[in-house]
Amino acid sequence: MYKFAFTYLVKQDRKTWKDFENSLKLLNKNILSKLICNYKIIIFCEGKPIKAVKYLVENLIRKEKVKILFKEISLIKYVKRKSTDTYIKDFPSSADCKTITTLGYRDMCKFFAYDIFFDEKFNDTEYFVRMDTDSFFISTNNRFIKKFTNFKKDYGYIKNTVQNEDKSVSLGFGKCLWKFHNLKKNKLSESEYILKICQEATIKPKIFYTNFEIVKINWARSNSHKKIMNYIINSKGIYNHRWGDALIRYYVINLLKAKKESLYGCLYKHSGIYESRNIFRMILTKSYSKIRGKLHKNNYEKHLTNIDKLFLGIY
Repeated sequence: MYKFAFTYLVKQDRKTWKDFENSLKLLNKNILSKLICNYKIIIFCEGKPIKAVKYLVENLIRKEKVKILFKEISLIKYVKRKSTDTYIKDFPSSADCKTITTLGYRDMCKFFAYDIFFDEKFNDTEYFVRMDTDSFFISTNNRFIKKFTNFKKDYGYIKNTVQNEDKSVSLGFGKCLWKFHNLKKNKLSESEYILKICQEATIKPKIFYTNFEIVKINWARSNSHKKIMNYIINSKGIYNHRWGDALIRYYVINLLKAKKESLYGCLYKHSGIYESRNIFRMILTKSYSKIRGKLHKNNYEKHLTNIDKLFLGIY
């Protein structure tokens, strides 16, 4: 039995495979090589990896005895979306109305929101661990590794990564949740709790920044989770309104009162920098990164100078 299955979904282009290469190297250096438990890596992909990735994977399997599995899929078929479905093909991005969110991106949201948990490759695994190709663990300390190794809750996320979601990609989501719970006979106190969550999802929606997350497989496969997720999926909000897996996960976790825990003790990057080692490090890391340029443009995952290491506290 494996405790963790670190899981990637790789789009078939060279840049994504190069990002994946950097992500996997850092994952191995800062987490895998330090964990004291059984784990494996599952790579869902739409085509063959580039040569550099093949070499890296072969090296990890041969020299470091890491179990790595590839599963080549067609994403549209995996999430069971029909090519004849009449969704808006190019949905405006929440970050920039001039850019688009493709149907392929929404397939990815559905994949991570629900479909992935029922793949047979997780039948021998206790926890699913989400990794994006551009998720980079730049540093971890002993406290982080200890909490990771001994993790026992239903859901885990990195401390300081809860943030507001753009309302343009959560249209109707709070109403959907309220309709679902109105199908059940709830106590008054329970209805008040649910109403508060649904109002927040409508007025000021939040997300776990779930480009990294830990999800207990048994919880994800539970009847309560399946019921609410099937209702959300059947509402077609993922494709019609671009509800993301991060938005869905945050509110499903809270509505079902799943046992959750934040992990601290790492320097993590996905678009921006997320520092959870201590307050002093957080201030220093963000200040230094701002001085060097916009946070999302620093390439700490590719190269760290000695000055970088000094200010980021990486030894």
